[in-house]
Amino acid sequence: MGKPQNMTFQSRIQRASSYQSIAKESRVLAADPYELVAVLFDELRETLDLMIGSARRGDDARMFQHRGKALAILSGLDESLNLEMAGDLAHTLHLIYSEAAKRIQMDGKESCVERIESAREMIHEIEKAWTAIAPFH
Repeated sequence: MGKPQNMTFQSRIQRASSYQSIAKESRVLAADPYELVAVLFDELRETLDLMIGSARRGDDARMFQHRGKALAILSGLDESLNLEMAGDLAHTLHLIYSEAAKRIQMDGKESCVERIESAREMIHEIEKAWTAIAPFH
Protein backbone atom coordinates (compact mmCIF):
# COMPACT_ATOMS: atom_id res chain seq x y z
CA MET A 1 0.00 0.00 0.00
CA GLY A 2 1.73 3.16 -1.18
CA LYS A 3 1.15 6.70 -0.06
CA PRO A 4 -1.80 8.44 -1.68
CA GLN A 5 -0.80 10.67 -4.55
CA ASN A 6 -3.10 13.50 -3.45
CA MET A 7 -1.85 13.64 0.17
CA THR A 8 -0.77 17.21 0.81
CA PHE A 9 2.29 18.22 2.75
CA GLN A 10 0.04 19.53 5.55
CA SER A 11 -1.85 16.23 5.81
CA ARG A 12 1.46 14.33 6.01
CA ILE A 13 2.55 16.61 8.85
CA GLN A 14 -0.77 16.03 10.63
CA ARG A 15 -0.42 12.27 10.22
CA ALA A 16 3.15 12.34 11.57
CA SER A 17 1.95 14.45 14.49
CA SER A 18 -0.79 11.90 15.20
CA TYR A 19 1.77 9.09 15.21
CA GLN A 20 3.95 11.09 17.62
CA SER A 21 0.97 11.65 19.93
CA ILE A 22 0.16 7.94 19.92
CA ALA A 23 3.79 7.08 20.67
CA LYS A 24 3.88 9.53 23.59
CA GLU A 25 0.57 8.27 24.93
CA SER A 26 1.81 4.67 24.74
CA ARG A 27 5.01 5.64 26.55
CA VAL A 28 2.99 7.27 29.35
CA LEU A 29 0.59 4.35 29.70
CA ALA A 30 3.48 1.89 30.06
CA ALA A 31 5.55 4.07 32.40
CA ASP A 32 6.23 3.61 36.08
CA PRO A 33 6.28 6.71 38.34
CA TYR A 34 9.98 7.39 37.69
CA GLU A 35 9.50 7.16 33.96
CA LEU A 36 6.45 9.43 34.12
CA VAL A 37 8.59 12.18 35.62
CA ALA A 38 11.19 11.56 32.90
CA VAL A 39 8.43 11.88 30.27
CA LEU A 40 7.36 15.21 31.83
CA PHE A 41 10.94 16.52 31.76
CA ASP A 42 11.30 15.44 28.14
CA GLU A 43 7.99 17.04 27.17
CA LEU A 44 8.89 20.23 29.05
CA ARG A 45 12.26 20.48 27.30
CA GLU A 46 10.62 20.00 23.89
CA THR A 47 7.94 22.58 24.72
CA LEU A 48 10.49 25.15 25.88
CA ASP A 49 12.46 24.59 22.66
CA LEU A 50 9.27 25.17 20.65
CA MET A 51 8.56 28.27 22.72
CA ILE A 52 12.05 29.62 21.99
CA GLY A 53 11.67 28.93 18.27
CA SER A 54 8.29 30.66 18.20
CA ALA A 55 9.68 33.68 20.07
CA ARG A 56 12.61 33.95 17.63
CA ARG A 57 10.19 33.88 14.68
CA GLY A 58 7.96 36.47 16.33
CA ASP A 59 5.06 33.99 16.37
CA ASP A 60 3.43 35.25 19.57
CA ALA A 61 0.33 33.07 19.25
CA ARG A 62 2.36 29.86 19.15
CA MET A 63 4.73 31.13 21.82
CA PHE A 64 1.83 31.75 24.21
CA GLN A 65 0.36 28.35 23.35
CA HIS A 66 3.68 26.66 24.20
CA ARG A 67 4.00 28.83 27.31
CA GLY A 68 0.67 27.52 28.59
CA LYS A 69 1.76 23.93 28.05
CA ALA A 70 5.15 24.52 29.71
CA LEU A 71 3.50 26.13 32.72
CA ALA A 72 1.05 23.23 33.00
CA ILE A 73 3.91 20.72 32.98
CA LEU A 74 5.84 22.72 35.59
CA SER A 75 2.70 22.85 37.71
CA GLY A 76 2.30 19.08 37.39
CA LEU A 77 5.90 18.48 38.42
CA ASP A 78 5.49 20.85 41.36
CA GLU A 79 2.22 19.30 42.50
CA SER A 80 3.79 15.83 42.44
CA LEU A 81 6.35 16.83 45.06
CA ASN A 82 5.86 15.32 48.49
CA LEU A 83 7.04 18.22 50.63
CA GLU A 84 6.66 16.30 53.89
CA MET A 85 8.46 13.10 52.89
CA ALA A 86 11.17 14.55 50.66
CA GLY A 87 11.94 17.51 52.93
CA ASP A 88 14.61 19.93 51.77
CA LEU A 89 14.97 18.36 48.34
CA ALA A 90 11.27 18.81 47.58
CA HIS A 91 11.37 22.40 48.83
CA THR A 92 14.40 23.13 46.64
CA LEU A 93 12.68 21.63 43.59
CA HIS A 94 9.57 23.67 44.38
CA LEU A 95 11.68 26.85 44.37
CA ILE A 96 13.34 25.89 41.08
CA TYR A 97 10.02 25.08 39.39
CA SER A 98 8.56 28.36 40.66
CA GLU A 99 11.56 30.33 39.39
CA ALA A 100 11.43 28.62 36.01
CA ALA A 101 7.71 29.43 35.72
CA LYS A 102 8.40 33.04 36.67
CA ARG A 103 11.08 33.35 33.98
CA ILE A 104 8.78 31.87 31.37
CA GLN A 105 6.00 34.35 32.22
CA MET A 106 8.10 37.43 32.99
CA ASP A 107 7.99 40.56 30.90
CA GLY A 108 10.98 42.74 31.44
CA LYS A 109 14.30 44.08 30.25
CA GLU A 110 15.84 40.73 29.36
CA SER A 111 14.85 39.24 26.06
CA CYS A 112 12.12 36.64 26.13
CA VAL A 113 14.41 34.06 24.52
CA GLU A 114 17.13 34.57 27.14
CA ARG A 115 14.64 34.09 29.99
CA ILE A 116 13.19 30.94 28.46
CA GLU A 117 16.67 29.57 27.77
CA SER A 118 17.66 30.17 31.39
CA ALA A 119 14.51 28.36 32.58
CA ARG A 120 15.28 25.50 30.19
CA GLU A 121 18.82 25.25 31.56
CA MET A 122 17.53 25.11 35.16
CA ILE A 123 15.15 22.30 34.26
CA HIS A 124 17.77 20.50 32.20
CA GLU A 125 20.06 20.26 35.24
CA ILE A 126 17.27 18.64 37.25
CA GLU A 127 16.43 16.34 34.33
CA LYS A 128 20.06 15.17 34.10
CA ALA A 129 20.13 14.43 37.82
CA TRP A 130 16.79 12.61 37.61
CA THR A 131 17.90 10.36 34.76
CA ALA A 132 21.13 9.60 36.63
CA ILE A 133 19.30 8.37 39.75
CA ALA A 134 16.01 7.01 38.38
CA PRO A 135 15.85 3.20 38.29
CA PHE A 136 15.15 2.73 34.58
CA HIS A 137 15.05 -0.79 33.24
